[in-house]
Amino acid sequence: MTPSAPADLASIVAWGGFGLAFVFGAIANKTNFCTMGAISDIVNMGHWGRMRMWLLAIAVAVAVAGSAALSLIGLVDLSRAVVQRPVLPWLSLATGGLLFGVGMTLAGGCANKNLVRLGGGSVRSLVVLAFMGIAAYMTLKGLFAQ
Repeated sequence: MTPSAPADLASIVAWGGFGLAFVFGAIANKTNFCTMGAISDIVNMGHWGRMRMWLLAIAVAVAVAGSAALSLIGLVDLSRAVVQRPVLPWLSLATGGLLFGVGMTLAGGCANKNLVRLGGGSVRSLVVLAFMGIAAYMTLKGLFAQ
């Protein structure tokens, strides 16, 4: 059945997002997916279990690069994508990556891990995610926006 009004579509999208978030949270909690944890497992214990999940996430990033290649040969139009920028500020990206890594270490894990902890009732994770959201908004629309 096709939605008849934009309100119906918005409701479907909202409930679909809730459903996907629930499934994502359950899987992340069950598998203990965490980038920092995967690296520390290898360094401290030589265990590659969580790193295999992380490598799958890298494969998704390669798929994104594939979409960029499709755009270059003209099969896909990515010019309207929100992440597409006319310039690539290398110094800003390197500094941001370094600060993200330090922040992830201080926060006790990545955003995914803090979402799982928040679901378990961690107030610390709520504070971490609130500041992460503020920083993300500042990057898109605020102080650090291009």
